[in-house]
Amino acid sequence: MRKRLLPAGAALAITIGLLTAAPAAAAYTVDSITFPGGGSEFYSPFGGPASITFAFTGNASNATFNVRLRPAGGTAIFQKDVFVTPDEPEGYEVEDVSWPAITVNSSKEFVVAVYRNGTQVASDSFFLHPRLVTITGASPNPFFPWIDDGYKDTTNVGFDLAADAEAEAHVFRPNGAGRCCGTLVRQDGLGGLLAGSRSWTWDGRNGGGDNLGKGDYFVKIRAEDTANVVRWSRPRKVSIARTYRARKSRSKPATSYHHVSPSTPFVIGGGCIVHVDGAVLEIICQGAKVTVFWRWALASNERIEWSSVVLGPGDSCPPIGRRNAHTKHQSSFTVSDNLQGQHLSCNVVEAKITYSYPKAS
Repeated sequence: MRKRLLPAGAALAITIGLLTAAPAAAAYTVDSITFPGGGSEFYSPFGGPASITFAFTGNASNATFNVRLRPAGGTAIFQKDVFVTPDEPEGYEVEDVSWPAITVNSSKEFVVAVYRNGTQVASDSFFLHPRLVTITGASPNPFFPWIDDGYKDTTNVGFDLAADAEAEAHVFRPNGAGRCCGTLVRQDGLGGLLAGSRSWTWDGRNGGGDNLGKGDYFVKIRAEDTANVVRWSRPRKVSIARTYRARKSRSKPATSYHHVSPSTPFVIGGGCIVHVDGAVLEIICQGAKVTVFWRWALASNERIEWSSVVLGPGDSCPPIGRRNAHTKHQSSFTVSDNLQGQHLSCNVVEAKITYSYPKAS
């Protein structure tokens, strides 16, 4: 069978056409957009990065992409141009894009989108939650733990958890610049806590139970959620002030007493009389006892340390038949006569107390 041959001119034209044909068009695609750890949910503050994998084929040349960050349904709050410069004719290139860390007060979805020549070519999203742990306050601040007297002895550190977490409280000394954080002086495990408002009470002691010195300290809360994500609160400065109980004295006329107790007889017919005689409070008892009370209107952090009365000159009231006493805010004077057939007479001119109150050094 005879083969048909192309004319020489036609064959030459085909050969030249094959040699001069344009190469296959270069192509770019975004293979993936991923976030740290492959996650899609993060706590504030969060600044990425978004890892964007570009795939290219067909002897791709340099290309420019625009990466934008926006709240879902909103407009871009950040954008950045990315230049892809392939080292090989075909393959992949990964570009990490970060942005200024963002913080939210309630959970919100954000979108990372990739554009080329003004057209979106890929996108992916993540959810951003509030800070895992936030210290909301410390009160009282400063506090006075050196003297356990019910006056600002401890401070209560409040904090919020955005999720269930294992929490720890850490106390640090200031660093050389007076800021957080220097030496760790205390670490308390708080256990597993539910999301919400929580608190930790600090008594001003270190981990060994010793009083820490007067000055500034920094408290931080460490939290680890159920997915083993660890976050720290911002530090909160808390100050320890040393206190001592300063003393003052006060007096008032004995006739300014507050009340008198019922008379208690020791024998049949025994009794007591309390009456004002000019500037003197006269107390007479025979076979009985009675107590006179004075109130001193002290502040809640003040307390009576010592009390006494001043008796009138020439008084016949022997020490064996009288007694001074006091509670925190009230003093008293008791006259007691248990000698049948005799009586005890005490003329009281003045009531006196020495009281104390906490004072910061």
